[in-house]
Amino acid sequence: MSILFLLILVYLNINQSKIRFRSESDLDHLCKMNGEDIHDLQRRRLRISLAVAMILPFLMFFEVSWPMLLIFAGLIVLVYRSPYQKLKKKFSLSVNVLRYEFPIWLRQLQILLQSNTVAVSLEMSIPMAPWMIRAQLQQLIRQIKTSPQQIETYTEFLSGYRLMEVTRAMKLLYRYNAVGQKDSVKQLNRMIATTGKWLRQQRIESQSSQSAWIQWWGILPLLSVTIVFLVMMMVTITSFMERG
Repeated sequence: MSILFLLILVYLNINQSKIRFRSESDLDHLCKMNGEDIHDLQRRRLRISLAVAMILPFLMFFEVSWPMLLIFAGLIVLVYRSPYQKLKKKFSLSVNVLRYEFPIWLRQLQILLQSNTVAVSLEMSIPMAPWMIRAQLQQLIRQIKTSPQQIETYTEFLSGYRLMEVTRAMKLLYRYNAVGQKDSVKQLNRMIATTGKWLRQQRIESQSSQSAWIQWWGILPLLSVTIVFLVMMMVTITSFMERG
């Protein structure tokens, strides 16, 4: 029971502000993109993991087998890793949504660019923009009005999602804003071609994922029948062997 008392003492008196947490390499980036405070997240992970670990002395007291203790130790690691995996999954879903919605918004922006400046077109496109990028879009508009000739203003837009397609599109938008009137049509046509290719690719990937999901559900009944058949065969064989 001394281990239990030690865990309780650590749990109640731990000074988490002085602990150097072992964290995943991309945890800081995931917290920023999901609006989480990394220090609060790490404190919650530690407290929950220690709370689960307090069950371990009871298992040792009741002489639970070593394989079960190892499984429980793995459960503690899983509990600690779970918040990180949730953040990673949430970020992955956001990236997938952006991959689909960004080229649609970009196509609408291209229509506005035919009769407006870049800054005005971006302002007019705010109601049509995906909700997840509107705050950063408003910041981009303010930066363009302040320093329209700096390429970093464009390339840093949505850079946290680490999508090469977005970076390429923003570079084309910068060129469209920077070049003269003579070459602007060429840059716009290049953006239209790039966006059209991107839209087709995203639609194909969306349809492929939906088809794969439907095919998986179609395999489940066959898999269930196969399992039932194997169980019946094992029961039959066992029955014959018992009759001898």
